Amino acid sequence: MSKTKFELINVVAGYRNTVVLSGVSLKITDGIFAIVGPSGSGKSTLLRLLDRLNSYDSGKILFDGELIEKYPVDELRRKVGMVFQKPILFDGTVVDNIRYARNSLNSDEINNLLERVGLPSDYIERKWDELSIGEAQRVCLARTLATNPEVLLLDEPTSALDPTATRTIESLLLSLVPKISLVWVTHLMEQAERIGGQAAMIYRGKTHWSGFAKDLKLADDEIVKKFVSGELK
Repeated sequence: MSKTKFELINVVAGYRNTVVLSGVSLKITDGIFAIVGPSGSGKSTLLRLLDRLNSYDSGKILFDGELIEKYPVDELRRKVGMVFQKPILFDGTVVDNIRYARNSLNSDEINNLLERVGLPSDYIERKWDELSIGEAQRVCLARTLATNPEVLLLDEPTSALDPTATRTIESLLLSLVPKISLVWVTHLMEQAERIGGQAAMIYRGKTHWSGFAKDLKLADDEIVKKFVSGELK
C-alpha cells in the first residue's frame, strides 16, 4: 500500500506579489509520482517547496507526517535530493563534482555511484566540460545519490536531452524504485504515462486531477482534456 511522503494542505506561494500556487492540497505518495501540466502552471515552484529551496506564504507542507520546517534544511536535503532541468556542474573533474555532495566518499563508493548511473569508472577524472549533456545529467544524478536520499525531486530532468538519452535517463531513474521514491515534474503527458505510478495535474496554481498516470486521458475535467489533446502545452 502506498505511503504518503509529502502532503500539501491549502498551500499558497508566489513571487513578488504574483501568486503561483493558490491553495494547493495534494498527497504525494511514495514510489513514482508525476506532477504534470502545461508550462507555467506552478509545477516547478511546487517541487522547490518540497526541498525548501523556496518558501510558501500560507498553508502547511508535511514530510513523512511532520511539518517540513521541523527538519533542519541540511537534514531534509540529505533525505530529499533534487535533479534540475539542466545539469549543473562545477569546475573540476567528475569525482570533484560527486564529492561535492559527500567529501568522505572513497574510490569504491564513487565507482559504485558511476556504475549506478551507467558511466564507466574511467570517467572519474574526466573534466566537467568534456561531458555531453546526457553524461552531465548522469553525473548530477550520481552526486545526488551520494547522500543516500529517500526521495528524488526531478524537475523536467530529460527536457534538455535527445530522445535516446531521455529513454536512458528514464530507465536509470525508474531502476531506483522502490528503494528511492521519485517525484517527477513533466509537461509531457507521454512521459507521465511511460514512467507510470501516481500523478497529479497542476494548472494555473491549482490541482485539477490526481490518480494513476495511465488514467490521465480518461479524466472528465475540461482542463485535463485540453492538456491531453495538446491544446495546453
